Amino acid sequence: MIKTLAQNRGAQACRYMHASLFCMALIGGAGAAQAGTAWDMFVARCLDPFEHLTLAVTEGLQAQPIDQMHEARLVYGPTPEGYLLVLDEAPSVGVRTCAVEFVGKEMTQAEAAWRDEQFAKNLYVPDGDWLVSNEWIDPGVMMRTKSTDTHTTYVVVETDVES
Repeated sequence: MIKTLAQNRGAQACRYMHASLFCMALIGGAGAAQAGTAWDMFVARCLDPFEHLTLAVTEGLQAQPIDQMHEARLVYGPTPEGYLLVLDEAPSVGVRTCAVEFVGKEMTQAEAAWRDEQFAKNLYVPDGDWLVSNEWIDPGVMMRTKSTDTHTTYVVVETDVES
């Protein structure tokens, strides 16, 4: 799949910061059979590690070429399902971010159950379109799901805010 992407005339656009969704469209991620959900990947590779103050998990994913204008942003994947893991060590908000991006929409029962559990335990509280950790972890983290008609991104941010 990577060779096909690299051979595509438009693949050069994949080197730039906002091109990851374009890359996923090129590889046809929306129609790929999914062995696991993007939410599962997000929890395992981003959310759980950030909640435990460790690094995002990139093992088994192919690193994409570094964007020379945005060297702090690293893209891994795509997975066979078309998911991309995006790390940013210099985000506009917070200290570091980890995201899973994909073409399509997804709201799994697992995500809904996770949100319900976080609210019930008062571990996260809503703040606009973010869910923000509620004084149980230092530094704090915040999470959101961002969807459009064509794609979804799960994002977790390590904030510079301490309890």
